[in-house]
Amino acid sequence: MNDMAEIVESAEASPPDHQRAPLYTADDLVLSPKFSECLAFCNDALLTLHRQIPREVRYVADIRRWIMTHGALALNFSHKINPALPALSASNLFREISHTGIASPNTVTSYLQEIHARGYIQLLPGDDRRVRAYCMTEFSERMFYLYLRINLQALNKIDGLGRDKDADANPLILTLMHPIFARLMLNDQNYYMPPPSIAPLVNTTIGISILNEMTRDQKSEPPEKGNRIRVQMGSASSMAKHYGVSRGNVSRLLAKLQETDNYGSDEHGAWVSRRLLDDYHHWQALKFAHSGTAYAQACEQLRQQQKKSPGTFSCRVVT
Repeated sequence: MNDMAEIVESAEASPPDHQRAPLYTADDLVLSPKFSECLAFCNDALLTLHRQIPREVRYVADIRRWIMTHGALALNFSHKINPALPALSASNLFREISHTGIASPNTVTSYLQEIHARGYIQLLPGDDRRVRAYCMTEFSERMFYLYLRINLQALNKIDGLGRDKDADANPLILTLMHPIFARLMLNDQNYYMPPPSIAPLVNTTIGISILNEMTRDQKSEPPEKGNRIRVQMGSASSMAKHYGVSRGNVSRLLAKLQETDNYGSDEHGAWVSRRLLDDYHHWQALKFAHSGTAYAQACEQLRQQQKKSPGTFSCRVVT
């Protein structure tokens, strides 16, 4: 499907109800009594995905690749919706992410060449061979649709709404959400420059999965023990096996956290610092907040389209 008219035609489905979908800030979400449930659902789903396709996930797992991927998603889906908008190319991608300072033009070019060689993007047909323009393959789009859907399911744990069900009934929601969500993330410095407590992990290819795993189950220590939170996590060997890396790689990452007193272990098991846990929760809450905003804005775009073509769509939107 190459333009909005064709995509909207495919979105004809039984419309969901008009229940309001609230917008949240990261602070709102962290303070919610259901945030732990929201985060646990998302982490379990993403950890399962990582274990199923570890090689594919590693290509977008560290923060630099993930930022470049957000830029690629924004360009890919914007061009998919409106072919008059810039396509995914090295120069366009660098312009999309240059303000983050996270990658050079050469890094962007190498990144596109790498994921093209791996079959995650493909060349767009065109007469101008001087410009290598790409689009994501069907496999890649399915994976990122799944990623957004998982975030919507997690956000539903906060308020009980059925955002993912709307997306199942009207796939255009996710298509429209992608460029909105990606640019919200790209414009949030708190996201692309994570706090020092978690930076050693999110700056590596398997670190975010290790971070997700080590914060899944927490229990506070008694006050006299300080700001330590007991966690249940696998051994370095088991995590290395799960994520297809060496045990030494995992051990070196954990050692970096130990050096800053953000992680340790003793006869009672493993612990993380309260600072790391709070920083991690807020960093993850940014993602959920932007998912909710992108969902609402995508629904609003569809509602405006419905005015032009009545009866094609309705969804939970903020009025």
